[in-house]
Amino acid sequence: MNTTRLFRPLVVLSFITFALFSCNEGLDSILPEPDLSLVEDEFEVNTVLEDLDNLTLKSLEASGLGFRTTTIANGSICSTATLNHDTAGKKITLEFGSGCTSNGITRKGKVIFTYTGSFLIPGSSVVTTFQGYEVNGLKVEGTRTITNTGINIQNFEITLAVKIQNGKVTWPDGKVSSFITDQVRKITLGSSGYQASVTGTGSGTSKTGISYTASISEPLIVTQSCVESGISIPNKGKINFSYLSFVFTVDYGTGECDKKLTITYPGGVKEMTLD
Repeated sequence: MNTTRLFRPLVVLSFITFALFSCNEGLDSILPEPDLSLVEDEFEVNTVLEDLDNLTLKSLEASGLGFRTTTIANGSICSTATLNHDTAGKKITLEFGSGCTSNGITRKGKVIFTYTGSFLIPGSSVVTTFQGYEVNGLKVEGTRTITNTGINIQNFEITLAVKIQNGKVTWPDGKVSSFITDQVRKITLGSSGYQASVTGTGSGTSKTGISYTASISEPLIVTQSCVESGISIPNKGKINFSYLSFVFTVDYGTGECDKKLTITYPGGVKEMTLD
């Protein structure tokens, strides 16, 4: 469920050198290849938020609030994680304690889901907050609200409005990324897990202080099997990032479960594979 936030500035930061050069020389000059070394930092934020979508779905299902009943006591999340469901208070707390690792992802702290009712009912919502929550050393803050705007039980499909307010990720060195997002996610459940088709917009400030906006130009496709295998970027789709007067596009491919993407920027195209 992407939960997400998929609107991190994967490429915007990498074009600082390019942007300064083009402002001084003009677009008719020979443009240098952008420095893409910072893409890895922003990819970490995507990993955090895609992982959150998976945690949300599993926590709801384990609490009897989803299409099916599952358990969190498996390696796809963390074998030592605990789930407390306060039915009277309509609150679910997923706790990782001082830290546990699964599929290369180390989580600690708490994720708290407060819900209005069964998530199968249109109009119901889940608000996610955090207490000391970290993923691979990144501290996560903010409020994420998911609202059921439509459901097709026959086809196991659900449409969600997903908003993040006051989103904040802090790196171990104290640098901070802040962001807001406004998305629509169509979730389809199948025998091999869920698939999410995501559209929407976002904006924020990178950890180096660069402001940006983002818009999904072709729906992003995210699958549960890829997320749980440690590949937390979309399998397919495109995002346009705007920074200053420039627009850069990230293309996630045609459906393969990998870490390859193509970046198109004024003056060139760059293919890369995220570590």
